Amino acid sequence: MPAAVTRPPPPGFFTFLKHGVLLPARHGRLFLPLLALTAALAAGLLLANSLAVQPLAAAVLLDANAISRAHPASASYPGLVRTLNRDLRRLLLDVGACLLAALLAGSAIKIATVYAAVAAFSAPERPTASAVLAGARANFLGPALTVAFGYALEVACAAAIVALAALTVYLLDYSLLLLFLDALLVLLASLFLVYLTVVCAVAVVVSAAEPDRRGPAAVSRAWRLMQRKNAQAVLYVVATCALGAAVSPMYTLALRRWPKSAWTGVAAGVAYVLLLGAVEVFSVAALTAYYFECRESKEEEDEMARHRYAKLPNGDEANI
Repeated sequence: MPAAVTRPPPPGFFTFLKHGVLLPARHGRLFLPLLALTAALAAGLLLANSLAVQPLAAAVLLDANAISRAHPASASYPGLVRTLNRDLRRLLLDVGACLLAALLAGSAIKIATVYAAVAAFSAPERPTASAVLAGARANFLGPALTVAFGYALEVACAAAIVALAALTVYLLDYSLLLLFLDALLVLLASLFLVYLTVVCAVAVVVSAAEPDRRGPAAVSRAWRLMQRKNAQAVLYVVATCALGAAVSPMYTLALRRWPKSAWTGVAAGVAYVLLLGAVEVFSVAALTAYYFECRESKEEEDEMARHRYAKLPNGDEANI
């Protein structure tokens, strides 16, 4: 009789969160530059918001208030309208530039962090930054297409939620039952959007770990892998939201202390963006560990199914 193959015990319910902390701690040379890049991007966006977006938003509000007080037949009214249009156009351009920078730079840093987490989790030896960068350059298009496809799915789902929410206003004058059903659909669609966001994030890890899958194929693969571990996906959402909520008071402290003590405000702001970078690195590392747990569980199920179906009626195993 052949000796029974001893399998390692299955990972615990919180194991992937532990890996989210241990992977960056054990591979600091890989993750510290990515943490610094994430913090620098967050700092740049916050500065752009404080120095450009917020003043323009205040100017637009002042322009709108001035127009509301002016008579349309007055001589100053056309000038006020031109000023409002100019400030509003500049505001939209600045907001669009910030969103584009956050989308492009944030996605590139996230893909690099995913490659670092995949290499740190799956490589038997300590991976080097050059090896991770070489792997990312060789297959950067796959995760990039997956990120773009995921954004398209999330935008479509969000648009459907907005349409359903707008329908509630129309249903106010009709049936309360239809209004209740529409509100229920809005709630379910919102929960599905949260789950879809996690699926698309796992799909980016899929496209990095399995180069032959990208875009819709990566999202489909992530969806199938997550079917038996949905409770851990909920735990991931709760953990990341809790960490984000724990970090946000540091930003409030920076804003409050800035007029009183510039150095204290700067220190609080630096601590805030560094904590944001740490939360992002933890999120990607934990999600990568979650993907590998799902894949290992799926492979074990497939192997058990192959052995089960390969047995002949007399008990012998057929060649697979």
